[in-house]
Amino acid sequence: MGPPGRFPGTLEAPTNVVVLRGHGLTVLIDAGSGPLIGIWPGATERPVEVEPDILIATHLDWDHCGGFVTGSWPDALEPAWPDKRILAPAEAVAEARTGADEESVAPQVVAALEGLLDEYADGAEPAPAIRLRHAPGHRTGHSIVEIGDSFLYAADAFHHPLHVEHPEWDTEFDAEPDVGLETRLALFGELAESGAVTAVAHIAGFGRIERAGDDFRWISV
Repeated sequence: MGPPGRFPGTLEAPTNVVVLRGHGLTVLIDAGSGPLIGIWPGATERPVEVEPDILIATHLDWDHCGGFVTGSWPDALEPAWPDKRILAPAEAVAEARTGADEESVAPQVVAALEGLLDEYADGAEPAPAIRLRHAPGHRTGHSIVEIGDSFLYAADAFHHPLHVEHPEWDTEFDAEPDVGLETRLALFGELAESGAVTAVAHIAGFGRIERAGDDFRWISV
């Protein structure tokens, strides 16, 4: 998460999901860990109690896609919403179907959801005012979500408020750290200019990105 000694002790971080309501629709973006919660020792579960019309996965890490399934990990998974289709990044689904890497949960989750997945590409607009944008570097297919012009869910583009001030620290969880850093810096510049309210997967609450000289900072709102 940062240089040695910068974060003493254990950090307590949430795993957020996003629920949007409007235009007669309820949209769930990411779904938490679900039955995969045991992968994160010490984590506590808060069920996602919502009846969505549209379900969207920003990527296929266990703490984002696990809640789309129910049952027992790893061999007895089934869809949590068996009558609903789930939008997932096409590149991530393709990788999962070829096996991905040995630490990934994506192959088992995709297999459990087979027949319910709709693969999306960069720029997809699954509902009014919602646009899915690839934000590469963290994981294959990792995407962020624009909601209108004033709100953005950045998923795992960064992981802590101090990563806005020190974007080069946030390399531990990126599959491609150099690409992830480039994505972060471009996104910070964009958000500082737009002033859009921003949420991310592992920061409690909402914020905005502001310029601080040649750098950036996170301002809670």
